[in-house]
Amino acid sequence: MAREHTSPQQLKHDPLMDQYIKTSAWVKPRTRQILMALGAVVILALLFFAYQWYSNRAIEKAGNAFFDALKVDGATVSDPLPPPQPGFYAFKTEDEKTRAAIAAFEKVARDFPQYAEVAGYYAAVRQLKIDPAKAEESLKRLAEKSSSTSGQARLTLAERYEMTGKHNEAIAEYQKLKATPGEVPPDLIDFNLARTYQAMGKTQEAADLYFNVASHNREKPTAINTEALSKLTLIDPARVEKLPEVKKNEDTGRSKMIVQ
Repeated sequence: MAREHTSPQQLKHDPLMDQYIKTSAWVKPRTRQILMALGAVVILALLFFAYQWYSNRAIEKAGNAFFDALKVDGATVSDPLPPPQPGFYAFKTEDEKTRAAIAAFEKVARDFPQYAEVAGYYAAVRQLKIDPAKAEESLKRLAEKSSSTSGQARLTLAERYEMTGKHNEAIAEYQKLKATPGEVPPDLIDFNLARTYQAMGKTQEAADLYFNVASHNREKPTAINTEALSKLTLIDPARVEKLPEVKKNEDTGRSKMIVQ
């Protein structure tokens, strides 16, 4: 079969060739702009990867700093000091350790914004040992923030008021905590409220709250549920009979029958 010959006229009107010519004609006067755009894309990609690397490094650095502060907080107290060990801390007195831990947590809070609340909370809790007034102010500030530690900060503040006999202030903080508990278990809040009312001599309010907490998880009570039941038994034993009945586990009963 004779090979088909393509004439220059046919090549000239080939669709692919026409498209190539049109594209070349469009690109040629715009080469500089296209190269600049490509360069910008490359620069943006490099900036993105540099940011990712820097962010990961910053997160790692912040985590290491917080972990180091925790090691100071959990350091050994001994006089004389034990032989030094790399990566571990030791102090002669609890006061020295407390002050060092506060300084470490405060530094983390200053240097790493992502750890500001949690490190600030740890610093405030340790500050209660040496400067309660300053610690209470720090806990108040943390409690007003919208963070994962705000509920815990308010709980610690309320417990501080309760422990020091500021019962009205404690009640106020527990009530605020009930409105926005965050990660604090509601049963714990009610139990602490009941305990505060009981200390104030408000037995009825305390009994109502103890009853409420003791009513929960009857099949598998938590430590708080059990403690609430014990408190209720002491101050209002008649209410114990009104608690929800514990449901019998039929499967357990059948298993026992089989074993017998």
